[in-house]
Amino acid sequence: MLKFAIIGPATANTKDLSEAVQLAGHHATVLKFSEIIFEIVGDVFVATRGGVDICDFDVVIFRGYDRHIEEAQLLAEMLVEKNVTIIEQTLAGCYVSGKIQQAKRLFQGGIKHPKTFQANNIEGWGNVLKELSFPILAKPILGCKGRGIQKLVTLEEAQDFFSLSRPDYLVQQYFPIVSDFRVFVVCGKVVGSFKRFINEGQYKSNIRGTRAEKIEIGEEMEKISIKATAAMGYEVAGVDLFEHDGDIYVIEVNVTPQWEKFKLVTGINPAKHIIEYAIEKRSKK
Repeated sequence: MLKFAIIGPATANTKDLSEAVQLAGHHATVLKFSEIIFEIVGDVFVATRGGVDICDFDVVIFRGYDRHIEEAQLLAEMLVEKNVTIIEQTLAGCYVSGKIQQAKRLFQGGIKHPKTFQANNIEGWGNVLKELSFPILAKPILGCKGRGIQKLVTLEEAQDFFSLSRPDYLVQQYFPIVSDFRVFVVCGKVVGSFKRFINEGQYKSNIRGTRAEKIEIGEEMEKISIKATAAMGYEVAGVDLFEHDGDIYVIEVNVTPQWEKFKLVTGINPAKHIIEYAIEKRSKK
């Protein structure tokens, strides 16, 4: 019997993962990152929760660590050194820390992505904004679930928005699309997908109550989803894409995707696929 630790808040997702572990005949413990205690005394480095060494688990799945990213990377590195199987492996190596780094990797991978710009002070934003076509989208560098995104229609509106330096924002090219796609990838394979519609007058598809439907994506979109996931080095990802003028663009690749709506729309539970992959990965050791 394998011992699994699922690091994250007590959400429907972590419950799904815990149940999938139990159905596979193994034991699961859900713990919050804030509960972990790090101890460094001399040459001894230990991470514990409730007196239990995290390295005593066979498999550790990272689900919630946004506010503890540096500590998560430190823990991931330690676990790998101790031969503990982890997901997500990039935490112990080349982790993608923000949207501008992600844009670079997509570009290097030959994957179409909205034009992306980032400045770090007021003067920089002044120079960038004068070169852009409007409207544009201003996005938090470390944002998720569409929070904080602003559609800026005119240069004047953008200049007002960036009258503060806003080093935590970047801007992207805007596309007048009416829908986009979420594709769920586990271990280089697409496990399911659905189409999300954008309500009239809106510019985001992940607003509560937005209509969605299960679809079977085409071969090209499947190929791009897998390629984008590989460009990030992710084992599990939710890839967001859209079509425009015959081309497929990747909006972003989410490393710890939520799946409540995905599960509701598609009838597919990604937790089953994640745990099957984790067990297979462990067995190869």
